[in-house]
Amino acid sequence: MKSIPVSRENVTEYVRYCGQYGAEHDESFLPDAAFLPTEEFPAYLLLKQDEVVGAAGLMRTPPYRDKGKARLTIFHAREATAEAYAQLLAAILPHTRNLRSIYGFLPEARTESRRQWEARGFTVERFVYLLAYRAQELRSSELPPGYDLLALTPADAAEIQQLCELWNQNYRQQLGFIGATPEFIQEAFLSAENIPGGILLLRYGSEPVATIKVNRDNDPGEQAAEIGMVSVAPAHRGRGLGRLMLRRALGVALSHNLSPVYLSVNAENRSAVALYLSEGFTEEKGMVCYTKNLLNPPSTQ
Repeated sequence: MKSIPVSRENVTEYVRYCGQYGAEHDESFLPDAAFLPTEEFPAYLLLKQDEVVGAAGLMRTPPYRDKGKARLTIFHAREATAEAYAQLLAAILPHTRNLRSIYGFLPEARTESRRQWEARGFTVERFVYLLAYRAQELRSSELPPGYDLLALTPADAAEIQQLCELWNQNYRQQLGFIGATPEFIQEAFLSAENIPGGILLLRYGSEPVATIKVNRDNDPGEQAAEIGMVSVAPAHRGRGLGRLMLRRALGVALSHNLSPVYLSVNAENRSAVALYLSEGFTEEKGMVCYTKNLLNPPSTQ
């Protein structure tokens, strides 16, 4: 058994493996047909007698590196053995220099894979629910007086800055927080997953008070959408603004015939979980976030 880097010559095998086994892992950042490994997206295949039996990939883009971490896009072996996971871990560790940790997600029900991750030094950081909205009708969502909802475009530089600052202020203390930057939002506009009108900022006068983002889900097997960046400024909570933003984002998705609509929420955020369930979302599965701390100095990047 050996691991080899993904290259132009074998990238099709890597993408195929990720597509086949992604549901046993975390489907959030699986590679598509255009994927090529880079310094920011290193990837490996695990071979057993020239047969692909596993894969590992990292996402180490600036938003993650700035936090001293990288995210596993896949870390999976067809046969969940100690040898297989040791080989995969050894392949990706050279790409974690100057990082403090790597993390990834597994379905709660994948007990054998979880056991192997834990044997490699990964520990549970938090539990996450993957929720889905499958209804085709929306409830009303009237703007309260004094509020203005903006559908942002790449030209809205000042408003994009406001959206990022509000999101970062609201969530910087939450486990798993990765900050938003104007560069990240501009890249989102250029992504194939972008939905026109899917990045929304609510303001009260000139004050930013709520954010939400909806985009196409990256699973090529279905015409679905994904919601993220849901936040409301503390001073404006308790006014139904989170519910309003959620309904507006669902409206954008359904207007583009995208269904179901997914979102992820930390299990300890009970108020958010209650809101989503009351709006018609249902639990698809529970996910476990695992982190492996590394014996590296803090990143200077």
